[in-house]
Amino acid sequence: MRKNVLVPLLFILILLAVGILYWYYLAPPATFPDQEKLEAILSNPYNRVEVAEIQDMIFLDDKHVYIPFITQDEGHGISLWEWKKHEWQLSGFSIGNMPKVWKIDSEDPSSHYIMWNFHPENNLDYLTFFLIKERGFSVTEGKQHYEPGIQMDYRAEAREKSYGYTSIPSDWQKYIEVDNKLLAAMNDSLFADFFPPAQYYFGWQSTSIDGTIEYPSYPDNNGFGSGGQSTDTIRFLNENEIYLNETGSSE
Repeated sequence: MRKNVLVPLLFILILLAVGILYWYYLAPPATFPDQEKLEAILSNPYNRVEVAEIQDMIFLDDKHVYIPFITQDEGHGISLWEWKKHEWQLSGFSIGNMPKVWKIDSEDPSSHYIMWNFHPENNLDYLTFFLIKERGFSVTEGKQHYEPGIQMDYRAEAREKSYGYTSIPSDWQKYIEVDNKLLAAMNDSLFADFFPPAQYYFGWQSTSIDGTIEYPSYPDNNGFGSGGQSTDTIRFLNENEIYLNETGSSE
């Protein structure tokens, strides 16, 4: 008698657990919050942000959204939203003149996006983004290996809107996939601790309408933000840090 009761009960509990897991992790996204709700979340006192305007809602896919915004003191910001654990969550934001890269899936370079938002007073014409890997030396399975420096660049227009975004170019994606495999192989080597392989990084420059290449400094307020491991700040590069000219362009 007890067995006849326990088997159906166990089956019901399993179905209930599967239903809860599906609802929590796999259910399709709900309707994205409206502007009023977005402003309320961003303007939470903990974030130290006072939103004046939501500029756009850009769906990178059905679970990841890029929201550029403007603050009360004219700061231009980037906010990243993700459907996670059955709710839309603010996964990161930043204010200040610094582009960000969002690696939605760290293992898949095709899901990596670069985003920016600059005050119009900076009079920007275009941005140039770089993928750079310094020259390196390593030893794998007793064999010495020299790696030449790599530099690839991509130009994005910045005159029409203060904000924008781009997925990283396809040739960058292919390079990163190969480099990640090479890095994993080198890390398995006993000599990796003595000759760590060089790693690539992203950089950027901005060119104003008058042709000047310099860091866009308007407005003069301190940048700040919050984000997890999936976002990285991109390094501003001075002209003497660009060692290849008109080579490896992805424009």
